[in-house]
Amino acid sequence: MADDRIELFVGLIETFDAPGAVEACRRLLSVDERARADRFMFERHRRQYIFAHAMLRLALSQVARNVAPSDWSFAAGRYGRPFVAAPVTSAALHFSLSHADGCVACVVSRHEAVGVDVEAVSRRVAPLSTALRFFAPEEVETLRGLPEPAAIERFFDYWTLKEAYLKARGFGLNLPLDAFAMQVSGGAIEIRFKPDIVDDPDGWRFSLCSPSPSHRLAIADGSRAAGGLPISRHAWPLQQAAE
Repeated sequence: MADDRIELFVGLIETFDAPGAVEACRRLLSVDERARADRFMFERHRRQYIFAHAMLRLALSQVARNVAPSDWSFAAGRYGRPFVAAPVTSAALHFSLSHADGCVACVVSRHEAVGVDVEAVSRRVAPLSTALRFFAPEEVETLRGLPEPAAIERFFDYWTLKEAYLKARGFGLNLPLDAFAMQVSGGAIEIRFKPDIVDDPDGWRFSLCSPSPSHRLAIADGSRAAGGLPISRHAWPLQQAAE
């Protein structure tokens, strides 16, 4: 993998959830991951967790091909952000993982400040009432001025972009969603912070895509590379899990 690239792996669960797929993926997980999967009350949540964490292992091994998917181990940082604990690779690998109903996604990069978020787009969401609780005032005002279909789409743009940024910073929800605002205009995406937030808005690049008509995905890149890092998109290499 080139140092100046983000590797994006995306999989729609319906395309690979064939007989035996869950068990093949489960074999890649650690003992702790299997135990956590077993604690899910609903089968669909359990399967989604297994697929997502197997995908992460497969993605890392696509980048570091000398490491088997089952050999990766992880730890968590101060705010719960996971990172590769072992094995040690020639250059550090950083990742971000996300999953929503029907979709799993992860990014792998040599740069730590990278984040991804995918959400299932629901037409039943009340964008304005939710935004009033969580979003910055300028985002709320933008949503007020849009008709409902467009407001729902913009709501999920904001939500995924915000989550991707928080993951890239490694803060989780320790930084409130209304402490910064996303601005989306055509193909341009910018971030603005409250005065008390220490960060440079010009140091971030964002991208949006739709893995399916029912999903919205955002990537945050804080590598400070001019123009942002190029993104290579891959389908999930499920066949590796069955080997």
